[in-house]
Amino acid sequence: MRLEELPKIYRPETLSLMDHALEQAWRELKRRGTIVDANAARERLTTTIVALASVGETDSAKLKRFALKASDTMPRQ
Repeated sequence: MRLEELPKIYRPETLSLMDHALEQAWRELKRRGTIVDANAARERLTTTIVALASVGETDSAKLKRFALKASDTMPRQ
């Protein structure tokens, strides 16, 4: 799922911070070098960020941190 595919229920500034959190989390995962399935990893990050934003979280640092925490449960190399 790509963030721009979400229904128009989020304000542009919220989508922007969600996108920022996703890109920062993705860079961190790539830096770690532990990604086994890139599509699944990115999907997990996106799903976590969208879920948190849907309940009102708008701090991109928190979105990133929780998305990375959720990705910690994915299989490793």
